[in-house]
Amino acid sequence: LHNIKVSSKLTNLLGHAEYRNRSRNQKWDIQANGKLYFTGVNSGDYQVNAALQRFVGKKLGYAQIGFENVNRTPSFIYDPRSDFYLLKTNADFKKENTTRLYASLWQPALRLNLSGNYYLLTNYTYLTDFYQLNQESSLINVFQLAAQKTFRIGKRWLWHADLYYQQVIGNAPVNVPAFFTRNRIGYEGNLGFKNLNIAMGAEVRYHTPYKADNYSPLLGQFFYQDSITIKNPMPDIAAYVHFRIRSFKLYFRVVNLNK
Repeated sequence: LHNIKVSSKLTNLLGHAEYRNRSRNQKWDIQANGKLYFTGVNSGDYQVNAALQRFVGKKLGYAQIGFENVNRTPSFIYDPRSDFYLLKTNADFKKENTTRLYASLWQPALRLNLSGNYYLLTNYTYLTDFYQLNQESSLINVFQLAAQKTFRIGKRWLWHADLYYQQVIGNAPVNVPAFFTRNRIGYEGNLGFKNLNIAMGAEVRYHTPYKADNYSPLLGQFFYQDSITIKNPMPDIAAYVHFRIRSFKLYFRVVNLNK
């Protein structure tokens, strides 16, 4: 926990607005929302999101395009008032700004979802070593394509497959695997019991080699590193059991079964 001086006032005054309508040709559903911090410790922070969605036919399903922009004060560990702020001098960290352009196509009959995201980040804050706080002033570009599909392999047996391709454009303190996949194969149903709702099976995850972030126990944060490449010759396998009996819920998971 952070120990904050009693004299500190961490208050905010914010406003929130939403807009929902249909386009004049009645083909597109319009959704927009925004949040703005007027005064307080987060004064000037905002979040805006706007999206258009429509049904484009039985073969293609539903299409969506959207835009999101977030301007935020860096996390509190970048604030000198935090006990986790270990720099010898006070640095001037500017507000982070993240823009996301996205599009998706959902085909219910095929249980297939295709999506793409393009991120533009400025004043990105990150850690190096175990406590050094940094901020990248240049523009960072991240591109991601994703595909999710559900296959029915039995009456109550399903295979949920996710595949991601992503790239960081340019030289930036961000590392991501080029390819990542997650597959869940399991039973989803009630096993013949009226009040039981259960999902159980195995999850398999795999990613291509990349320079994954290191971890700082001192700050409880991951930090950027570019010297060690994480290779994953074998996929990570886990088993899970999730069930609900009326209002009682239980989530049980065993990981690293093949390690």
